[in-house]
Amino acid sequence: MSDRKANVALVKNESLFALKSSRIVTPAGEIDGAVVVDQGVIREVVKGELPEDLPVVDFGDLIISPGVIDSHVHINDPGTDWEGFETATAAAAAGGITTLIDMPLNSDPVTTSVASLHVKRDAAKGNCHVDVGFYGGVVPGNSEQISLLLEQGVFGLKAFLCDSGLEAFPAVGEAELRSALEVLQGTGVPLLAHAELVSDSQEVVSDFRSYQEYMNSRPPEFETSAIALLIGLCREYQTPVHVVHLATASALSMIESAKSDCLPLTVETCPHYLLFSSKFVADGDTRFKCAPPIRDEENRTQLSKAVGEGLIDSIGSDHSPCPAELKHLDSGDFFAAWGGIAGLQLSLPVMWTVGTALGWTPSMVAKLLSENPAKIFGLSNLKGSISPGMDADFVVWDPDSSFEVDGEQLKHRHKVSPYDGVTLHGVVHCSFLRGNCVFDVSDRVNSVSRYGQLLSRGNGRQRIAERLNSLDEKMKRVALESCCAASAWVDCMMSAPDFRSDKDVFKMADDAAEELTESSWLEAFAAHPRIGDVETLKEKYANTRKMASGEQSGIDSADDTTLQRLSQANDEYFDKFGFIFIVCATGKSASEMLALLEERLGNDRATEISIAAAEQMKITKIRLGKLVSSLC
Repeated sequence: MSDRKANVALVKNESLFALKSSRIVTPAGEIDGAVVVDQGVIREVVKGELPEDLPVVDFGDLIISPGVIDSHVHINDPGTDWEGFETATAAAAAGGITTLIDMPLNSDPVTTSVASLHVKRDAAKGNCHVDVGFYGGVVPGNSEQISLLLEQGVFGLKAFLCDSGLEAFPAVGEAELRSALEVLQGTGVPLLAHAELVSDSQEVVSDFRSYQEYMNSRPPEFETSAIALLIGLCREYQTPVHVVHLATASALSMIESAKSDCLPLTVETCPHYLLFSSKFVADGDTRFKCAPPIRDEENRTQLSKAVGEGLIDSIGSDHSPCPAELKHLDSGDFFAAWGGIAGLQLSLPVMWTVGTALGWTPSMVAKLLSENPAKIFGLSNLKGSISPGMDADFVVWDPDSSFEVDGEQLKHRHKVSPYDGVTLHGVVHCSFLRGNCVFDVSDRVNSVSRYGQLLSRGNGRQRIAERLNSLDEKMKRVALESCCAASAWVDCMMSAPDFRSDKDVFKMADDAAEELTESSWLEAFAAHPRIGDVETLKEKYANTRKMASGEQSGIDSADDTTLQRLSQANDEYFDKFGFIFIVCATGKSASEMLALLEERLGNDRATEISIAAAEQMKITKIRLGKLVSSLC
């Protein structure tokens, strides 16, 4: 230990050095080699000999993994004494976390405007041991701030579909979600959602100390109904949606279905949902209170399985501390206690503890804690993997050692934590941020090592633009024709040598549509099957099954009477207007489509062409989003 400590000190002021280990976690798997660091950036990852004059820290068989990215942290600064940038980032460094993204609530002010974002950034300056990024919030009435927050480089927009517990951060409805998604469309920046839709009818509580009663007060249906809404909006807008802190396995089947359709949906769960179950929680032990609640053992098993299979994309701590008195430990009142788990420092050892029992590898854990969060939040050009050109962010840890958590020794401000007294596997030895050692197990957190920077999101990955730009001329035309069959529209889209971004794709699609004549719109309409004509649907989509995924799915459950009336109304519509009924059918039942059809039969032809054209463009944008399906 003393030699290793001396070696870490040796490279403290070096701009060029190497870290050696027999277990370096790279995108290609574990290797026995060295990472060469130059000016805070990874120069190369080598298996061979190093120059004799190069300073080297040899960690033996300790694992070197990419620094952890925790994308779900409540730092609660400024305006409260619940946490703070100094203590939160010190805890992060001690846990191998080199990047945090701070949630926009539980601070004063909440981050729902550019002005409040500036206040938060000012509070963070000079107080961060690791890098920190920020989210903006979506609340009723701040729609005009959303694009401005994006311009300021927030990493996502966070919304609550239920009461957040703060008057300053109220819940949003579908209208606000749609408004936010319209702004986010084409940017690659995700909408994050606390996914619970709370029922109006609540059972009477007989025992406020009962964990079972608290758990029953927020049943799985709250989550599944919210996630169903989010999936529908994700499908409609083809815009990234990120479900935070998934707590119920009941939603896994719908998540799997959405991902099979290649929707830009990502899902996070938290360490406490994977380590604990309700059997661990005694009545009155409010340290475990969080929302959604920790559920039963079978639920924990299913969530862990989904993580191992890759259905759940990432892990966030959801570190949400508060002063001890707000946990109501004396009364044990679950309904009065603040809902939040404090455990920022422990994500890596918790995940390794869970994973060792399930056969997970260090590479799997690195994907969940580093690689995937970097991809989801637009950091993968800088962080998330041990590769040349990336920031030299590392965690050095011992997978074979274990420790008993002592809450008083954790670095976050308030020490109340359900992990206190729990034995975990995987001990963090060192953390490096851009080549600077910000934590060493011998020296603890260096109080002057505030090397953390405040991060802003760049443009991120433009999935649709990249897909179109990658196609040759013939395949690009075929792809665009599958989105809209109007040849004039396709020609206009083909005239762009390259699309700069997804937003650029959607703007050109709209601009091209503005120039279409009636004959071009009729050409586009003619490529669609009649709504409800199942045989035509099968025939028309025989060669475009993937593009048509989910379209007119509401027909499948329609009764014969509805189908017959749809057929009759379609005939009436065609006889009157001379073209088939066009509607964006995604998410609509057969009855809803029939009602729209009958309503529109009362329009004149000019009005109906205008409405049909608008519906065609909704379909076109959904199908443009589906062009990335081959990348899923």
